[in-house]
Amino acid sequence: MKTRFWLSLKTSVLVMLTWSTGPMLQAQNKLPDPQPAQVDQFITRHMDSANVPGLSIAIIRANKLVYSKGYGLTKADSTQPVTSATIFDAASLSKPVFAYAVLQLVEERLLDLDKPLYEYLPYPDVAADERYKKITARMVLSHRTGFPNWRKNRRSSELAMRWAPGERFGYSGEGFVYLQKVVEKITGKPLNDLMTERVFIPLQMTRSSYVWQPTFDANFAYPHDQEGKPEPKYKSNQANTAYSLQTTADDYARFLLAILTPRGLTVTTVNQMLTSQGRLPKTFSGRSDSLSSTLSWGLGFGLEHSPKADYFWHWGDNDTYKCYVTGCAKSQDAVVYFTNSTNGLSLISDISQQLMGFSPTTVSFLGYKPYRKGQ
Repeated sequence: MKTRFWLSLKTSVLVMLTWSTGPMLQAQNKLPDPQPAQVDQFITRHMDSANVPGLSIAIIRANKLVYSKGYGLTKADSTQPVTSATIFDAASLSKPVFAYAVLQLVEERLLDLDKPLYEYLPYPDVAADERYKKITARMVLSHRTGFPNWRKNRRSSELAMRWAPGERFGYSGEGFVYLQKVVEKITGKPLNDLMTERVFIPLQMTRSSYVWQPTFDANFAYPHDQEGKPEPKYKSNQANTAYSLQTTADDYARFLLAILTPRGLTVTTVNQMLTSQGRLPKTFSGRSDSLSSTLSWGLGFGLEHSPKADYFWHWGDNDTYKCYVTGCAKSQDAVVYFTNSTNGLSLISDISQQLMGFSPTTVSFLGYKPYRKGQ
């Protein structure tokens, strides 16, 4: 197992050099520090335009958390303000945090990125299709398992594959669930216990959990529909690495700092995490033979390549909670924001341009149409 991991690490970096994010921790043009009054005005204006009741944001410059603040209300018909300590659904921003822990296991030789997961734990849900026995952790983290995002019937114990493992990109929460089961088997620990021990405690993420905690009850954001009407908050007691993380902007910033420093992983592993494992189609549901010239996927994060710099990113969409993160490892800058609104991803382009200095093509890839009040 040891030999296989290090050979796969060296080989993948060499083979994918042209799509690598390159020397990850080198300096580049410095972004200006955010000016509080300008940021406040900018955020509140765009929240109002997109009809977003509440938002929490954290901004990192040169590997330092320089700004963190909440805006609006936790619930539209209440008076409780959003703060930097308000709990939000992280949705799919759960996945990169899990990937970080998985890569720790890889460094410790407890898990091999390129060993079929079947050899650790057979998966009865898809046992009828022998192709699943080729799925590896690398394929899961780069969304190349051949699984759908979610099975057609979420209550069913049967999971159908869409195509052969490794054949093409296909975003999949199901793949992360399978890897979660493997990790729990290897470590002998439930997911949330494992993440608390390996990530939340070391990084001082004191208000983060993959299951609901009673301490969250005093300050959490309710979900809202497109019209800004609040809906009931679902408080899950079942950990799902694909979407169930509950966290704050402050806590997620601490995770990002661990990527940028890096901390908890070696520089070599972070470089691999942010190295392309394969290009993305031009659109989220697009044909595999029509590939983007700027977008690819690493081991847990999406990647955007531009002449100016390379960026890592991920979006979160739990329907009435939306969130987004983007960062640049070279400059050690990043921004993450969480919203309690169906309309939250309407802010991706504006926030990226204003606070990271670039216009991402991820918006067209994801296919979200910005919501503008009154239009």
